[in-house]
Amino acid sequence: MGARLGIFTALFALSCAGPSRAGLDPDREEGVHAESGADRWIEWWYHFGWLTDESGGEWAWVSSFFRYRHPGAPLTRYQIYDLIDLKTGLADYHSRVGPEALAPYAAFTGQVKLPPPHRLIEGDLREKAGDPLKLAYGDDTLERTGGRTYRLKAGPIDVDLRAASNVMAVEGTGLTGLKRPDDMHYYTIPRLVAEGSVRGKKARGLFWYDHQWGTSWVGVGWSWWGLQLEGGTHVNAYVLRDVKSGAVLRSVLTHDGGVVRLDAKPVDWWESPAGVNYPIAWELSGGPFRLSIEPLFRERACAIFGALKEIWEGPVRVKGSHSGRGFQELVGYARDTK
Repeated sequence: MGARLGIFTALFALSCAGPSRAGLDPDREEGVHAESGADRWIEWWYHFGWLTDESGGEWAWVSSFFRYRHPGAPLTRYQIYDLIDLKTGLADYHSRVGPEALAPYAAFTGQVKLPPPHRLIEGDLREKAGDPLKLAYGDDTLERTGGRTYRLKAGPIDVDLRAASNVMAVEGTGLTGLKRPDDMHYYTIPRLVAEGSVRGKKARGLFWYDHQWGTSWVGVGWSWWGLQLEGGTHVNAYVLRDVKSGAVLRSVLTHDGGVVRLDAKPVDWWESPAGVNYPIAWELSGGPFRLSIEPLFRERACAIFGALKEIWEGPVRVKGSHSGRGFQELVGYARDTK
């Protein structure tokens, strides 16, 4: 606790002093990283976005490409994606696991087949540490194609992405570990122009991109917000908590101008069919921000392979001192369910 308090005290001082110098260089970090010597390790590349197709269809998108290792298990791939019809709320959610996970899954559960809705990723793990950003999970790919340009192809979407904002080093440095700052690395490109197709139709829109890797966020829960606000303002905010005790480990809001302490208060809840109680609406306060977060759709439970069981992930609207939209992610709440 003393180490965590020291980190938080330093963070609060940051909020008074303005943005600090980044502790990482995203241009050198976008590709695959080596696993650390710790028992648990994870890396992921995450996107959410908004697309309007040539027929006037309006869509929200979220996806993640993961690489992770648990004690006694091999390096494993995992992928999720979801396309949400913004007019109806209907979604097309997919959860896909690398075949390298089957043997440890069978040893742990006694089952040889994945439970629905999880499916296998076709093909072998190809990427290795030090490779540039060029992920291939079956037919789905994420590739850096140039200076701050990317191609994301997954399921029903195929888009080229071009950064339209600066890179945001989360918490000011990009070093966000709980035990040591460099236990977790995290940066965001909060605004990218998207052009391509959705379900075979030409489409354009706006995306968000996160990249994280390390050890110390493994096994904790969080409430997270990525927000694209009026006037080109961006917010990355989260509350990290111990899933066993419920104790808050970190509560931080990073924005274009710096880092501030976050005060986050849930104001509405929704219970999933699995009996998980999610705080789906919030009041967020920090620095110049007084934000009300409301889900566009309440029923956004997404099945996750492994111990997490499910998460809540979906688009939100933002009101208050700033208006806008974004995505909310609620992780670890299924572990709180008895």
